[in-house]
Amino acid sequence: MKNIIFGLIIAGIVGGGVFYFISSTKKDTQIAVPSMPSQSLVSPDRPPEINGYVTSIQGNEVIIANEIGVKEVTAEERARRQKLSQEERQALKAQESANLSKETINITIPVGITIVKGSGAADGTNIKAEMSELTKGVYVSIWKTDNSVEFVKLKGISTQ
Repeated sequence: MKNIIFGLIIAGIVGGGVFYFISSTKKDTQIAVPSMPSQSLVSPDRPPEINGYVTSIQGNEVIIANEIGVKEVTAEERARRQKLSQEERQALKAQESANLSKETINITIPVGITIVKGSGAADGTNIKAEMSELTKGVYVSIWKTDNSVEFVKLKGISTQ
């Protein structure tokens, strides 16, 4: 009987030691998991290279009626437009677009590119958008570096 009790005590001490060793080792040897690079939701400071309505989309191939001669909106005008309702902003944009000449542009939106839309808040912040939201009729601004797409913003779409 003494041998059994003594064996259980030894087994408990050995088991506790093994448990302690394993748990302390796990803390020191965590596996590094690569993280995705953080995507900024702020558009580049320069004007976009492409502005226009999506006329067709298949997969990540997009055809856009690029507007030629789009004027840069001043901060004062942007503040005024933020006070308009979503419908009023869309109507104003459609009216401005009707007077511009357009050219057809075929572009490929790469997988993993940052796509945003307005949050609907008056501060002009963006929220992440999905490729599935890029549909025919959506107004889009695209920033490019050389021949590669850098940033995409969907306009006239918000969470509100």
